[in-house]
Amino acid sequence: MDLPALQWLQECISSRAGTAFLRMPVTDRFCSHTFDLDLVVFGEVESFRPQRIRAPDGTPLDLAWYPDKLLTAPESLAQSGLAAHRLQCSELLWDGSGQAANCRQAFDRCFYQPPIQAKRIGVFLDMGYLTVREIGVTWDFPALALFWLHMGHAACVAAIADAVRLACPNVFTRPFGYVDDVERATGLEIRREFIQALQLESDPLACIEPLRRIHRAVSARYSHPSWPAPMRQATRAEYEYTLPAAELEWRIDVAREMAGNGFPEAALYYLRFWAYSLARLPMVWHRAAEGQDIAFLRPERAVRPDLEKHCPEILPDLTTVLGGQVSVDGIHPAIENLARLRSTTLSLLRSRGITPPEAKDWRPHRPQTPTPA
Repeated sequence: MDLPALQWLQECISSRAGTAFLRMPVTDRFCSHTFDLDLVVFGEVESFRPQRIRAPDGTPLDLAWYPDKLLTAPESLAQSGLAAHRLQCSELLWDGSGQAANCRQAFDRCFYQPPIQAKRIGVFLDMGYLTVREIGVTWDFPALALFWLHMGHAACVAAIADAVRLACPNVFTRPFGYVDDVERATGLEIRREFIQALQLESDPLACIEPLRRIHRAVSARYSHPSWPAPMRQATRAEYEYTLPAAELEWRIDVAREMAGNGFPEAALYYLRFWAYSLARLPMVWHRAAEGQDIAFLRPERAVRPDLEKHCPEILPDLTTVLGGQVSVDGIHPAIENLARLRSTTLSLLRSRGITPPEAKDWRPHRPQTPTPA
């Protein structure tokens, strides 16, 4: 694609990124005007790293960096969840090594081999398992428990989409971009219950000012972490990606267009994900100060006590965006809906001869009761 922003980007990063692919199509029906250019970039990194860059002409560029060695290991790449889906729907932009086209062909040949597809789908199902498990330490924050169920529902959408050979590269932030296609391909009806279970029927634009207040609070106090040497590069990169005010405003613009185009549930889901991402900044900042190495999104301890200790002023707004004053009893219908969706997902996989390594029980974590002395 001959775009000045892409030419500029190649000049800037080609010395570090020998190969780049552009995700296609560059727009979607939910927001055809507010879009960025999504690239899969292979270069000198140790693991996945996100990066946001804005070209001189203002075009936003979203880079998903992966190690060079992953491109030359097509079977490993094809098993890698979102990384595999990102590459599957991307076209080669430049190739400094001269080997990218061959590597891509090898990737395409093995993508739907049954053992590889099963392992890739297993990555999505494992995400669902982990997020449901997280609810067990989130009963003191029901709105956040509801958020974990968002991720579980998206994991099922990803597994079904993969099974029917639909690419879903950003399913954990924009699952509704694939729900309609999944329904058409399978005859399932999941959209209505998805929206009702996750309480996605309120006005997404009512979240904008609470989001901005959350951002002002965390950016004022947590803009410069003191990174310990062991902290993984992916967490540092995701922190830098999430912090800028320009990134928040970009997300708000995307949500506005989604809502304006008649997809308010997609906009609300999208903003809730970003609210949680912003809430992670103070938690990650303090883990860095403690010298820990952690993932950016997955919490390493109970969230509410952590925020009450370090950044309590954001809790009311975070609660508002994540669903409001949800009761614990109000979470159970969403858990039950996810259990049905998971059962439907596994049945569909079996009907297509796909057997992922899925033997885990999707239940909220229950702390072990101490054995009496």
